[in-house]
Amino acid sequence: MNATYTTTSRPHARHAALLSRAALLDIPASADPSPGTGAARVHTVQWLSRYGVFRAGGAVAEYDALRFDLLNGLFYPRTTGAELDVGNDLIGWYFVFDDQFDGELGCRPEAVARMVRDVIRVTEEPDDAPGQGGGPLLESFRDLWRRIHAGRPPVWRERFRHHWLEYLHSYHREALDRSGTQGPPLSVDAVLALRRHSIGVQPCLDLNERFGGYALPAALHGGHPLARMREATDDVVVFTNDIASLDKELAAGDLHNTVIVRHQCHGGTLEDAVEHIAGLANARYRWFEQTADRLPRLLADAGAGTDLRRDVDHYVDGMRDVMCGNLGWSLRTARYDERGIAAVSDGRQRPWAGLSAPGSG
Repeated sequence: MNATYTTTSRPHARHAALLSRAALLDIPASADPSPGTGAARVHTVQWLSRYGVFRAGGAVAEYDALRFDLLNGLFYPRTTGAELDVGNDLIGWYFVFDDQFDGELGCRPEAVARMVRDVIRVTEEPDDAPGQGGGPLLESFRDLWRRIHAGRPPVWRERFRHHWLEYLHSYHREALDRSGTQGPPLSVDAVLALRRHSIGVQPCLDLNERFGGYALPAALHGGHPLARMREATDDVVVFTNDIASLDKELAAGDLHNTVIVRHQCHGGTLEDAVEHIAGLANARYRWFEQTADRLPRLLADAGAGTDLRRDVDHYVDGMRDVMCGNLGWSLRTARYDERGIAAVSDGRQRPWAGLSAPGSG
């Protein structure tokens, strides 16, 4: 399954610029995905196809070139089989859903709010409720939601749903920004506060607990330093993503990029803004690693048992995998190269966009 785009010598310049910008990051880029990545790649394409997500000609090839399975495999390098399939389906669904808002829909807050409410209603359905249709997006999400939650304890289910709702509601806030009804111009801090939710990292971190067969206590999740480490993970992924996706988002006219906002607010060259955001990412990552080094002693001093300390170690590894895996994928996906830029230039949308339109089901 290979994409059929034509390319020129220009992509080499684009890739060189991406590598040059990435070299500013003092973050290791993961290179070794889960051995189950290939199987998960096939599974998710078949799963999304079964629900009618890929209706346009060439849609499967265009989707496959983005290599979301590689992102999933780098996020969860020690997970295989059906569990890795669940993670891959979640990431695949996330990007398909995200691409619905690249066009005119993303500038209509009321329409976005209705679409978000439809997805939220699925999270409120009883596990044994019969399917109620709703088109490719909702039908596939209903299946995914039930598989993700199967057999999980209430504390984990509540945490995952909370993080998922924060992610969903961020689309409405982004639409308000695009529509010009939200007030003063964006700042880097304002974009970061929103992107911590819209980037979708927290639900991916929750899957580490699911795949590891444990659920950390709510008090530990919400306390220092684990809550701040999760936020630092968000920030590193946001900053890394904004650097990697810069050319794509300039082509699409996207407001929600910390590099673009830094450049607009402070002037200088675009590369000055990239260097500043890379510095923020590096500072967050250094703090994370320094805190991770101290965490075992903090837990021992607090009287944490062996099993809990082991689970926390696993969760910390999972946060690190997400940060480093995101960078590794960003350097290898077609989403941010010349093909990705062409896919959103001149008003073009992905072939799986428009799934929320009347008659899409």
